[in-house]
Amino acid sequence: MPLHDREAVLGRLRAWLGKANPAVSQAHLDPDTDIIESRILESLQIVEFILFLEQLAGRRILAEELDPATLRTLNSIYCNFFESQP
Repeated sequence: MPLHDREAVLGRLRAWLGKANPAVSQAHLDPDTDIIESRILESLQIVEFILFLEQLAGRRILAEELDPATLRTLNSIYCNFFESQP
């Protein structure tokens, strides 16, 4: 059973990304869009985004959890940081 409501988490992620990059249409940000390759999330924003993820998840995110693939899409972020805890 998920620890966090999927749609609520995806909504918060979309809102953060939309605030960080106003050119992004939050309503059309697909859960499988590669947010790094499409430059929705810039490299300089990654640390700030990880801090937001920690706050949203209510736990620290360890360096060993940070494989580049875990931050690629909203789906991978949800599955890796919210669906279950290490």
